[in-house]
Amino acid sequence: MTLYSLRSKADKVLIPFVKVLATLPLRANHWTLLGAVMGLAVGVAFLYGQWALGTVLFVLRGLVDHVDGYVARTRNQRSTFGAVMDDVSDRWVLGVMYAGGCLNLAVDYPHILIVCGLGITGALSNALIKLSVYAESQQDVWRQQGKIGHPIDGVGSFGSAEFMIYFGFGVLFTAILDDPRPLLAGAWAVAVMSHISLLQRMAFAWKRYRAVDPAALEDEIEQTS
Repeated sequence: MTLYSLRSKADKVLIPFVKVLATLPLRANHWTLLGAVMGLAVGVAFLYGQWALGTVLFVLRGLVDHVDGYVARTRNQRSTFGAVMDDVSDRWVLGVMYAGGCLNLAVDYPHILIVCGLGITGALSNALIKLSVYAESQQDVWRQQGKIGHPIDGVGSFGSAEFMIYFGFGVLFTAILDDPRPLLAGAWAVAVMSHISLLQRMAFAWKRYRAVDPAALEDEIEQTS
């Protein structure tokens, strides 16, 4: 189970800060773009070993990531493009930050380049399997407050929130202790847990849909319409 189900509780804690930032005269898509630029800055800071600066930007970027959705909902700025842009930006930012930290570690730990590849492919595959299940099992998709959802959202041990915890705490303790080993552990955690989560989601899809015939579903829909 990912931290996806706990997001509503986290939102309640962050909402006062989000409301303050939302008073700035920026549209929802502008906040998404700002979050992407900040994510790039975090990746560059990690690349050059500026752990304290990177940690601060990391936290601020996480806060900004909540503002675009809040602005879109409260100012009637929802759009399909905005939702797509937000999802793509989030995945891109996580990859850039992860790669920046791993490339810095590679000087002393060359094997981390393999770990980096595993972490990025594992994280991307987790996102890809969700999109594939969404597309192939639309009978189970719902929409709430402009966002689509599916039972697979709560499956697995890895998601964006878990990435922020595993990698974020690694960076934090590396900055505090001036020791790269916590970040090394965080990078390993992302690589391992993303693949465990991928297997969990594959098992979910197998159990739920192995006997489902898409053609039969289409015929059933046509007959009832």
